[in-house]
Amino acid sequence: MSDAKSSTKHLEFLLLGGTLLLYIAVTILSHRPDLIWDEGRYLWFAKSLTQGSYITPEKPDIINGPGYPLVLAGLLLVKTPLLGLRMFNAVFMALAAWFSFRAVLPYAGKRWALGVALITALHPSLVRTAPYLMTEALAVCCIAGFGWAFTAALRAEKWNWLVILAAAFAFAWLTMTRVFFGNVLMVFTVFLIALLPFWQSQRGRLLRSLVVMAVSFAMCVPWLAYTKAKTGDMLCWSTNGGELLYWATSTHEGENGHWFSEEDAQNKPELVANGHRDFYKANYYLPVKEREAALKKKALENIRANPKGVFKNWLCNWGRLIFGFPRSYQAEELIMLVLVAVNGPLVLSVLLAFFVGWRNWRSLPGEILLLALMIFIYLGGTSLLPGLPRYTIVVWPWIGLGVVSVLGGCLKPRCV
Repeated sequence: MSDAKSSTKHLEFLLLGGTLLLYIAVTILSHRPDLIWDEGRYLWFAKSLTQGSYITPEKPDIINGPGYPLVLAGLLLVKTPLLGLRMFNAVFMALAAWFSFRAVLPYAGKRWALGVALITALHPSLVRTAPYLMTEALAVCCIAGFGWAFTAALRAEKWNWLVILAAAFAFAWLTMTRVFFGNVLMVFTVFLIALLPFWQSQRGRLLRSLVVMAVSFAMCVPWLAYTKAKTGDMLCWSTNGGELLYWATSTHEGENGHWFSEEDAQNKPELVANGHRDFYKANYYLPVKEREAALKKKALENIRANPKGVFKNWLCNWGRLIFGFPRSYQAEELIMLVLVAVNGPLVLSVLLAFFVGWRNWRSLPGEILLLALMIFIYLGGTSLLPGLPRYTIVVWPWIGLGVVSVLGGCLKPRCV
């Protein structure tokens, strides 16, 4: 083995081991006996799986997919305590950092690869959520793994079915973890089909991408069959879209598209004054399908009544996705300043890469352009719903790969 390869392998080992130890330590230091954020929901679904079901007549909502609850269910079967359940996310974070490194390495070398991997490992949004039973660690692991396998599959001279299947599995597990990616899968597939007659130079990559998406979708069919049996709807990824649209389009005085919980809607004085309690009492406890219809109907009414207000909410949502503000009727948190300091330079690098890449797109690898399309689909769709910074950072391995592929390879006098 050459000295360069040996150095790279040593760096990978340090990255993988260092990230694992970091998150084990953070989880131990931040451990608490009670459940916070969405932990209770994921743990409830996991326990239901160990008992042979997923949703129950008492809790008929299909809010999230089974990707993360399946991991927790396996750990629960061997009597893993709460600290152990939380600590398992350290494995996902270590893999996410390593996958990010491996994805970038062929395009920009190990220095750029290390930079992307370290941001994956150390970003404050992930350090904050990964020590708890939240999906960010698993989602970013799947996204980084998909980025590595997808670009390798499209870059290869011949069809490599092992890598294609790995990419398909990573995207399918991602979709089962964050069901919104089911919509990304379908929209991206439509774009791929539409591009086939016009982008002849990339026909091979388009076909491989289609195969990856088709296999991913096939892996998701059991879930779609389950939701069809429970809701009667085809291609039903979850049953909380109406609730998200309701808050995204609410334009009462003092509101800006920020999401509120069922409890907030009926107990927070400002929201009660805006009529949300009355609406929730009349519609929220209907059967799931009827409730979704009522919430979506109200969202459409909100759009027709105040399109400028809804547009303002959309702009505010970009602020929440990147920096965590503005929020309605809530004091801003100190983490906002940290996110401005960290995400601000990242946003500038993305804008610079977009400018350079736009001028030199013909020289960029086809797989990077397709990955960029997937990023735009995800972020564009996410911006329509109430957002948080943790929804954006999970796709950093894709964004980072795109940025360094442009700036690490094209930001030279001949390119600009």
